[in-house]
Amino acid sequence: MMGRSFHVTFVRSGKTVDVAEDEGILGAGLRAGLPLAFDCRKGRCKTCMVKVDGIIDQTDAWLISNEELAEGYALICVGKPRSNLRVHA
Repeated sequence: MMGRSFHVTFVRSGKTVDVAEDEGILGAGLRAGLPLAFDCRKGRCKTCMVKVDGIIDQTDAWLISNEELAEGYALICVGKPRSNLRVHA
């Protein structure tokens, strides 16, 4: 059975991609051909950290502070959508 998917809009390109609830946002953006910054892809280096408007699951984000989360930042390599999102990348 397919899970839910959400519309994720990447602000710089204006491109919107459908991202499944169990899929990382970075991977979906790269698949769509967007030039996104990343390195470790494990939530440990902050290279992919960007502001995100909406609800994003950060359970697997190792290296992000409560302050950064409160300011709306997310590690999109391990971040999974829980609502439609606007990603400032």
